[in-house]
Amino acid sequence: MSLHKLRAVFKDLNDKSDKAREAALFEIQELKKDLTELQRHLSGRKRETSIVPEDLIRSAYDISYHYRGMQQRQAILAELHEEMEIADAMEYLESRGAKMLQRPAGWHWTSSQDERFLLHEDDAITAAKKLRKLLASGKRRKKTAKKKKALKN
Repeated sequence: MSLHKLRAVFKDLNDKSDKAREAALFEIQELKKDLTELQRHLSGRKRETSIVPEDLIRSAYDISYHYRGMQQRQAILAELHEEMEIADAMEYLESRGAKMLQRPAGWHWTSSQDERFLLHEDDAITAAKKLRKLLASGKRRKKTAKKKKALKN
């Protein structure tokens, strides 16, 4: 799927989620007004009311409907973001020469000096972070404390 299409999907889901949130907020405000009017009528401060009990139930149902739709869209967006991060991490690993090997199963990165086991196959995001850190610190391996002591003596 192209990047342009993905942006359109994300934008559409965000827009629909925002519309559902606004509709739920509107229904909440209307329900508050109706409940206030009903309270005034029941406490005797208002003689007549135009509130129908079914209006209250309908408002609560509409709030539930819009809120549920908003939650579902937000869950879909979260899943899409997670999948995009995994795809980006796998693309990064492959572009830097990391390979998925069977023994030990996971991501491996090979340089001219050595081979590094990054992480298990099911966690591409953490493997990409580890490779970024490894490449950022330089491809040279740092000398261990034992080697430093041996060189000083």
